[in-house]
Amino acid sequence: MNDLLRGLLKAYAAVAGYAVAVLFLITAVLFLTGSITGERLDVAFQALRGHRPETPVVVGKKPADGLAEREEILEKRTQELQKLEERTLARLSLIRAEQEALERKRTESDAAAAEAKRAQREFASVKSDAELEANLPILTRMEAPGIVAVLKDGDDARFVRHLRAMRPSKAAEVLEALRVDPQFEQEFRKVPGDAPPGTKPRMQRLNEEFQKTP
Repeated sequence: MNDLLRGLLKAYAAVAGYAVAVLFLITAVLFLTGSITGERLDVAFQALRGHRPETPVVVGKKPADGLAEREEILEKRTQELQKLEERTLARLSLIRAEQEALERKRTESDAAAAEAKRAQREFASVKSDAELEANLPILTRMEAPGIVAVLKDGDDARFVRHLRAMRPSKAAEVLEALRVDPQFEQEFRKVPGDAPPGTKPRMQRLNEEFQKTP
């Protein structure tokens, strides 16, 4: 009987030892894989001792608090947009004022240029009239080739202006000399070889100028 009891005790001890070894091995594997941590073991130990773990109290935001926060953010963004709009409007006003100032200066410059051109034309006209008045008595006593020799160095408008001031018969003599006199062929009836394409003979330009309304 004693032998049987001792055998049962040995067998129980062997089974208990095996179970403890298996439990230790499982615990080691779970600890190494992260499934069981020191904190969890402490919580489990406290539970076995009858102590309930303290659950942290999470205080959630009330719906009203979230709405007030969103309204505050919206109000700030609205104010930022309003400030940006005010700065943009101020910049646009400055640009518009600069443009208006430039436009006034451009208008004043154009008016000054137009006035200068008008004064220049008036001066040229007075000078031409004085020149014409002084030259006409002399030219009317000259032959047609001499008149051409005097007037050929000026521009076409000056040439024609003097012809118009002469008697029609004298002007006709000058035009006829230009048309047939051999000495005027090269300068008045032909186009210079170095002239650009489309250049007209000077005789043709004088006729066109003569036909314009004075």
